[in-house]
Amino acid sequence: MKESINKVYTMLKDREINPRGKFDDKGRWYAENSDLLSVRSPSKAWPYSQMKACRTRKYVESVVAKYKCESLQELIDNV
Repeated sequence: MKESINKVYTMLKDREINPRGKFDDKGRWYAENSDLLSVRSPSKAWPYSQMKACRTRKYVESVVAKYKCESLQELIDNV
């Protein structure tokens, strides 16, 4: 699983895949898995705070733990 975590982390970092979430009408991005993050809420000054946090190895590891991912594709689908 460590190889899958590293692969997904690299894919997120290189923008090959994007974390799940949505923009509000003011352009702030909110993560679908915000319960896994320990970061400030998006604001006018920091609209991508959660998106940036979703591109970390710590976040990918949290997704694996929450969804009990056993394959690379399952991990990608839940990021």
